[in-house]
Amino acid sequence: MNNDKPGMSRDEMEEMVDPSPKTVSLQQQLRDALTDVKRLKTQIGSDLALFDYIKDSIEPLKAYPRAPITKPKTTKKMLRPSLIITDAHCEEVVDAEQMEGMAAYDWAIFQHRIATTFEKAVELTELMRQTAHIEEIDVWLLGDWFMGAIHPDDCGWGSSMPLPCALPGAALALGDQLMRLAAHFKKVKVIGVVGNHGRTTRKPTQKMTADRNWDFSVYLIAQAYTQRATNVEWVIPRSRVHVIDMLGSKVALTHGDISRSTGTVPYFGIINSMRKQHQSRRRTGKDFDYAFMGHWHHEALLDGEIFICPALIGPSQYSQYEMHSRSLAQQMIIFWSEKHGPTNRWPINL
Repeated sequence: MNNDKPGMSRDEMEEMVDPSPKTVSLQQQLRDALTDVKRLKTQIGSDLALFDYIKDSIEPLKAYPRAPITKPKTTKKMLRPSLIITDAHCEEVVDAEQMEGMAAYDWAIFQHRIATTFEKAVELTELMRQTAHIEEIDVWLLGDWFMGAIHPDDCGWGSSMPLPCALPGAALALGDQLMRLAAHFKKVKVIGVVGNHGRTTRKPTQKMTADRNWDFSVYLIAQAYTQRATNVEWVIPRSRVHVIDMLGSKVALTHGDISRSTGTVPYFGIINSMRKQHQSRRRTGKDFDYAFMGHWHHEALLDGEIFICPALIGPSQYSQYEMHSRSLAQQMIIFWSEKHGPTNRWPINL
């Protein structure tokens, strides 16, 4: 019987049976080393003590050359901010007692929040002006200025005033803040698309959506309020989606109700509808790189191109107990670069 191990040469077999003096010496050195390690472990007793034992033999690594810290300096770089205002629901009431004290909303809170939004937009712009030139600003109004009258009376959640009273009040509040904003920029470009809560019909319609919507009226009245500010430019589209150029990036503005809800978190429905919008817009010159919408009352970024913007109203009885979602009271400002597209993105906490 052949007991040779596969692949083993004759010399290797002889070395295994009768080791050479060199092999014997190496084996003895290994045993001595293991004995020293065991002895050291017994003497040292812990990792920390072991480090103390060997630290004198550790040579520090050579330091790398220090890089200069970049400081703000004069630059020709241009940035352009876009301030997004959406889902104010200005006349809606969120009762603090019904919300366990977690949230409240009424007309006074609406006025305070919209003023705070514009004030913080100016503050953040001044911060960014330390690194870049910022001369113009976009204000994107994405609809749902009112709770509206789209629900039957017995399904309403309460309002602070009738819709005809809220309409001019909301327009005045918006117009006044735009006038204040215009003092800080060479140009303010306002774009207003309508939402679904402001519609005058109980059921959604696909035709004349802007013409039969109270949001459209708010924009027209606010435009009249700001006519003395020659640096305020208005665009009030009658379409449900409006595509603009933002420093070379194509941006689609919509309220967001063109997407169907698919459960509590409707991300799949939103992504699917936006992909279909891309398909339907190919070779029309109206395709887009980014889409901005409100409607869903929270902040999210989908597929790296779909920006869902938070709601000014914040949490409500519906979001808390029906959707089981914590909707923060926020708005959003984004700074755009011709080279990089949307760069800095900040929620404005209210």
